[in-house]
Amino acid sequence: MKKNGFTLVELLGVITILAMLGLIIVPVVSNILSDKKRELYNIQIRNIESGASNYVADHIFEINIPIGSSRGITLGRLKDGGYLDDSIVDPISRVEFDNSTVIIITNTSNGFVFKVCVSGVSCDAVSEL
Repeated sequence: MKKNGFTLVELLGVITILAMLGLIIVPVVSNILSDKKRELYNIQIRNIESGASNYVADHIFEINIPIGSSRGITLGRLKDGGYLDDSIVDPISRVEFDNSTVIIITNTSNGFVFKVCVSGVSCDAVSEL
């Protein structure tokens, strides 16, 4: 008499091996995804800063920021001027950056420095361009 199939012990062994692989693989994949989202977030911030830099370059004679001073520009103004895409999404929260997000432009002796003020990042209040 020939029996086809697996024994209970064989099935339990396979299930145990799969569970152990899952315990190892799931946290690793989760960490990789988290790291990639953080990298994408940093890229988005650099893109916003680049848009502000392009705005300053195009309006260098109109803006007046003395050395050592700062001014702010909103994300909405950069979008309206065509310096950024209309939809910029935070890859971590999957929520679009608010148009009222302020980019601080500081004039230093070495040139302009840009800092995006998003929730959770403290920025000093500055006047808007």
